[in-house]
Amino acid sequence: MDEKNLFVGRPNIEFAPAYAKYYFDRTIGQDDLLLALEKDLNDTANFIASLPESKADFQYADEKWTLKGVILHFIETERIFQYRALRFSRKDKTPLDGFEESWYAQHNNTDQRSFEDLRLEFIDVRKASISLFKGMSSSMLDWVGTANNTPNTPRNLGWIMVGHVIHHCNIIKERYLVDTDEAF
Repeated sequence: MDEKNLFVGRPNIEFAPAYAKYYFDRTIGQDDLLLALEKDLNDTANFIASLPESKADFQYADEKWTLKGVILHFIETERIFQYRALRFSRKDKTPLDGFEESWYAQHNNTDQRSFEDLRLEFIDVRKASISLFKGMSSSMLDWVGTANNTPNTPRNLGWIMVGHVIHHCNIIKERYLVDTDEAF
C-alpha cells in the first residue's frame, strides 16, 4: 500500500470517546488524514493571521477564554493528542490519564503572546503532527490504546485534531469576531 492510500480512511467511532463524533463530523467530506491535516494547517494559519489585534484579549462572556486563550487551547490540545497518538502507535498498552483543559487555561501566559507568535507555534505543532503520522504504518495508525478510560486510535486522534481546530475557528468566527469587519 502506498503512503497516500495508507491515510485514506475515516475515523472509527467504535474506538473513540463519545465527544469525538462531533469533531469527526466537522471533517465530513474529507477522507485522507494527511491532506486534511495539511489543508487545516494552511486554513488555520491564514485565519490566525487575519485576526485583529484589538480582539486578542476579548472574551465574549464572563468566565470564557480570551481569543488568544482559545488559540493556545487548540495548540496545547493537539500536543496532548500527539503524545497519545505516539504512545498508541507504539502499541503502548499503558492507560493514559485525561487532562483538565481549565488547568492549562489558568496557567497559559497568553498575556505575553501575540497572534503571530501563536500562529507560528500552531504551524510548528501541526507540522510535528503531520511528521508523526507520516512515520506510521497502517497497523500503527489503527492500534487501539486507552486514554481517559476510553479506547482511541492514532487515526482517530488525527481526525479529532482537525475537527477540534475547525470547531474552535468556527466559535471564534461566531462569538469573538462579532461587530468587526473580520466577522465571517
